[in-house]
Amino acid sequence: MNNHIELLHNYFIKYSRDSIDKNLFENINTKSISIDFSSKSRKGDVSSNFYLVAIKKIKEKNFNFKDDLLKGLSELFFVQDCHISKNGFININIKKEFLIEQIFYLLNEKDKFGKSNFGKGKNVNIEFVSANPTGPITVAHMRGAVLGDVITSLLLNSGYKVTREYYVNNAGSQINILGNSLYKRYLELCGQSIKLNHDEYPGEYLIEIAKLIKNEDGDKWVEKDSKDKENYFKTYAVKYLLNIIKKDLKLLNIEFDKFSFETDIVSSNVINDLFKILDDSDLLYNGVLEKPKGEDIDDWEPRSQLLFKSSQIFDDQDRALKKSNGEWTYFANDAAYHLDKFNRKFDKLINIWGADHIGYIPRMKSVLKTISNSENYLEVLTCQIVRLIKNNKILKMSKREGNFVTLNEVYNQVGKDPLRYFMISKKSETSIDFDLNKVIEKNKDNPVFYCQYAYARASSVINKANDLGININSFNKNTKIKEYLTNDEIEIILKLLSYPYILHQSSLKREPHRLTNFIEDVSISFHSFWNKGKENESLRFIDEKNILKSQTKLLWLHSMRIVFENIFNIIGIDYHETM
Repeated sequence: MNNHIELLHNYFIKYSRDSIDKNLFENINTKSISIDFSSKSRKGDVSSNFYLVAIKKIKEKNFNFKDDLLKGLSELFFVQDCHISKNGFININIKKEFLIEQIFYLLNEKDKFGKSNFGKGKNVNIEFVSANPTGPITVAHMRGAVLGDVITSLLLNSGYKVTREYYVNNAGSQINILGNSLYKRYLELCGQSIKLNHDEYPGEYLIEIAKLIKNEDGDKWVEKDSKDKENYFKTYAVKYLLNIIKKDLKLLNIEFDKFSFETDIVSSNVINDLFKILDDSDLLYNGVLEKPKGEDIDDWEPRSQLLFKSSQIFDDQDRALKKSNGEWTYFANDAAYHLDKFNRKFDKLINIWGADHIGYIPRMKSVLKTISNSENYLEVLTCQIVRLIKNNKILKMSKREGNFVTLNEVYNQVGKDPLRYFMISKKSETSIDFDLNKVIEKNKDNPVFYCQYAYARASSVINKANDLGININSFNKNTKIKEYLTNDEIEIILKLLSYPYILHQSSLKREPHRLTNFIEDVSISFHSFWNKGKENESLRFIDEKNILKSQTKLLWLHSMRIVFENIFNIIGIDYHETM
């Protein structure tokens, strides 16, 4: 069943198309149509800018657009009345009978309410976290981890099939440095004096790994100067740290369907397949790149390299695919990995990267455009930084300097729910201040607690009503109950029924913060109504002298719990009947 927002939106689109076909209007930008169902400034149950958008496009000057539009709207089966204000906004009130019918539909749908088949079973790969296995998961990775997991839930609720994937960069210079840093810690435990270079990893976590190797192998590796030693320490470090990463992510209930390894990509033939695709598209050549701008590289010298003509597609310059020593660049391996994903028959790739990778997006989209022949096959979402605050001070972190704060440490201080909630509570392009002191407070200024408390309060009313023998099990939906609904309750019901639209927009735009904004808005209205009942006995939820009135309130309380449960499940946080 379509909700009133969808029905109105579809009506405006159809009205636009029919009017254009009749040559009454020029082309109307239907993407500019908005429906306001939550702001306090609206004058009806919902408002729309459609009149303002369309009136500028009238071709037939004798056409009475205003009267025709209002006549059509008033004939819709769910519309009570409508008018156009002086500022041009259409204000529409919805029939209470329709709202009550929708509430019964919601109660019947339960956890299916809001779900859709919009994705039609299309296969999506979403790659996120993919932190280098050079240390534990830090605060810097938390946001992308939660964002990726919640967007996955949104897509699953919208009818897509989704594979969660983690790309393990277990090759290259950083892994060589990691292995060497671990070996030095091992030598230190074997009684030798060591000195870490400025680019090596000083974190104490490497000492713990070195202890394991020392306990297992003794001083076996002290005198060895071989490739075996290098590979052993690199492999040991990556395997150990990847297991730590998996355990830390599991604290937030984040698990992956697949881990892909850079070493597997390097050893496969997929990079040769990539080379052939780019060469067949006449996008490869040997050339000399300009000196990197803004960098003072004393030993830089121009040299001929194998280059990709990414500047012909989305990029601002061409990119190297091979290093001076003949090895493939990181970009080449990464491009080959994305070809591997394409070969696995995904309909769409979504990557979630840190904001420091923004400059890397055009070259990767250029590769995927060539591979897939689609400009939108690869979608990249970026996350701005998370500033960790404790006792009103910003904690500075650096994995290289060894003074980072791990996900595990933050989890132990605040728990899962605040972490998951706050990491998706703003647009991903906006930085977040995560205050360790404030996110665990139990008051209205903490939105996680405030929303969970709204759910618990609703549950307490339902449980108390059950104890009194009042429930909705035998409620006759044909009973005339609209007179028992106050304006405040109608407002809450309107919000609850807008959830399918919110869910769809959150999924379509990859913006889970719309869900947190929505549930906070409903919670504010609910707590406000609850508080009014303290002063006005007629507004209280349970009236033993008027069972029908009590049941009417129980109808939307049950509905509210269903909507909250659905959102909590998508965000990945708990809900409790008592708090």
